[in-house]
Amino acid sequence: MKNLLPFLNKVKASLEAHRAAEAGGYRRRLLDPAGAELYGTSDAAIIQYTIGELPEKPEERQEMIQMLQSFQDTETGLFTGAGHHPIHATAFAISALELLDAKPLRSLEDLKEIRSREGLNQFLAGLDWCCEPWRDSQKGAGIYAAMVLSGEADEAWEEWYFEWLWQEADPATGLWRKGAVSAAGDDSSPGAPLFHHLAGSFHYLFNQNYRKRPLRYPDRLADTCLELYAAGQVLESKEDFSFYELDVLYTTTGVMAQTTHRREELKRMNEEIGARFLAFLAERTDRAGEAVFPDLHTLCGAVCALAIVQSFMPEELELDRALQKVLDRRPFI
Repeated sequence: MKNLLPFLNKVKASLEAHRAAEAGGYRRRLLDPAGAELYGTSDAAIIQYTIGELPEKPEERQEMIQMLQSFQDTETGLFTGAGHHPIHATAFAISALELLDAKPLRSLEDLKEIRSREGLNQFLAGLDWCCEPWRDSQKGAGIYAAMVLSGEADEAWEEWYFEWLWQEADPATGLWRKGAVSAAGDDSSPGAPLFHHLAGSFHYLFNQNYRKRPLRYPDRLADTCLELYAAGQVLESKEDFSFYELDVLYTTTGVMAQTTHRREELKRMNEEIGARFLAFLAERTDRAGEAVFPDLHTLCGAVCALAIVQSFMPEELELDRALQKVLDRRPFI
């Protein structure tokens, strides 16, 4: 059993260290200026939700809500944050607001072209599914989370979105998109490595799970996950925190919820990845010369992954609480 209480304590200390000068705000990196930033503030909300420590006082919650709302552009309606596409920043901020039972103040004006079925289909078809499936999935999944969580999408729009995903599921791998996925999955193949397609498909999967939509080819997706793992192509955190474990373990546990195909093999894969991840968290916590973790965004990915690991192997880690899986509440990360 791994004692993760030191990790949790360092997470809480890190949140305090990243507080910005403005009330309710956080910076992403310790090396960043002291001002509040979209990703730091959104990451803080997600981490606080996961560990069960969102602000309880109404005035503190309102300060955080107002800070997140302040990142919305008054003309475009989109949110802006360094390091990501505006659609990702918009979905990330709106999904953080949802944790506080709040919404953006303005309409998402620059997304008006995807409100029709034709516009939505053109947008999704125009993403780079072959060479940048991981990067562009942040846009393809982000428009769903942004539109739905802001209240700007109706049931018909959601049906159009899920119908497109159903039709474009790849029968060979179970991933998205049909015709864009390389079967070989290594750097010598045309397009992106297969793991990039897996990490990209993870973003669409949490949208589907939000509305309890079925996967079209869950058995083939199970095969793909296991084939990648057997080939040593599943990325895992080594030197620093990442979103790797979250992407993989959310996908595999989601597949196991929809099919019994190769269940024991998937379970063993998850447990092996989970055990290495717990050891990594313990080692990373004890790293010399570092009183707190320096980047809230990568820390957010690690904390969310830990919640998943705790859910399927709770006997392997010691914590003083049950972590909450943020993607069980709403889509986008």
